[in-house]
Amino acid sequence: MTVTDTAADIYSDSQYLANNPDWHLADTAWKAREIANILERNNVVWRDAVEVGCGSGGIVGKLAAQYPGRPIHGYDISEDAAKLWPLQKASGAIFHHEDFLATKSVHDLVMLIDVFEHVEDYMGFLRALRPHGRYHVFHIPLDLHVQGLVRRAYMHARQKVGHLHYFTRETALATLEDTGYTVVDWHFTDVAGEANVSTRPLRTKLLNPVRKLIGSVAPATSALLLGGFSLMVLCRPRDDPSAPAAMPL
Repeated sequence: MTVTDTAADIYSDSQYLANNPDWHLADTAWKAREIANILERNNVVWRDAVEVGCGSGGIVGKLAAQYPGRPIHGYDISEDAAKLWPLQKASGAIFHHEDFLATKSVHDLVMLIDVFEHVEDYMGFLRALRPHGRYHVFHIPLDLHVQGLVRRAYMHARQKVGHLHYFTRETALATLEDTGYTVVDWHFTDVAGEANVSTRPLRTKLLNPVRKLIGSVAPATSALLLGGFSLMVLCRPRDDPSAPAAMPL
């Protein structure tokens, strides 16, 4: 149920680190902000959390600092990623260099932030993850859009950041429903405007004002035509009726 075979090599042989030297640490502040946004908007009550595939650990560290007294665990199989964890000084940040699904750990909140698109058997992985949390938050890249298909940008996502699967908003939400989750809430995140801003190519910088203009009126249309968006999703396991109801969509 973990990343396997050839796909796993890039996380253990420093290839991923070579392509992404800070392991996306620069993007963790806005991602942590978007996670807090969807939790607070839905009045989710949680006492402890885990991020599976935590990478640099920046999200774990920032959320632990924002919510003192609530332990937040980070799990990752990569030794390269683990070398960045000492940068996180928040007392509630706890890191584990192991496969989370090999544990019997259960948490109020399980987070997968840009993870399951890397996993070969992503649907089996999602089903196996479901019993480990009362609430789940997913951040899912939307690599399938008209502009990206024309430019074959999905191949860049495969070669640089190891994406094996590509989603639209509709297929991402359907995947979660098909693997036993109930979608409680979701929103688009502005990846083109927030991620790797200083190193964005000129093409992206020129397109961003158009993307933002269309996105302010019709975000789904902008995501489908121009790309540059991901999806932040709050879910509950469908087979866990004991979880308190969150705010409806």
